[in-house]
Amino acid sequence: MVPPIAGLGPSARAADQRLTWLSPDRLTRVRAIILGVSLFLGLAVYVFHTLGASHLAQPILVKKLRGVGVLTWIYALVQMIDLRFYNSRWAQRRRSAIGIPDSLHGWLFGQMLTWFGILYYGLTEDLRWYVAGLVIQLLSFLAFPIRKDAA
Repeated sequence: MVPPIAGLGPSARAADQRLTWLSPDRLTRVRAIILGVSLFLGLAVYVFHTLGASHLAQPILVKKLRGVGVLTWIYALVQMIDLRFYNSRWAQRRRSAIGIPDSLHGWLFGQMLTWFGILYYGLTEDLRWYVAGLVIQLLSFLAFPIRKDAA
């Protein structure tokens, strides 16, 4: 076994310094940016389809996209439930490795569902996945509030 080399690798102090820029005020801005970008991209796809540039995807691609969508939704919802309620060892490991607050983790899982919906909407003109993802994203803002001790 190789002994640890002094001065190399992350220290406990370095992990604390990673979160100094994520104050509750900045987390509010990050949440607004996440929602704004999701709404803007949905609007861009809507305008794209409204202008008449519609080319529907092949049925086999739509079937595969639905399969990927179901897997994406299962993964994101399980991770959000684990992060919010169960706090398993995987959630603890991810928290210590990445070093961002749980609220931001939850919002990013919600954003993942919305952005899949945007992709699906763009390829198939089916708005349902996007609207459902947007609802889950808004619910993630409620389920993962900004804590004052997040910094």
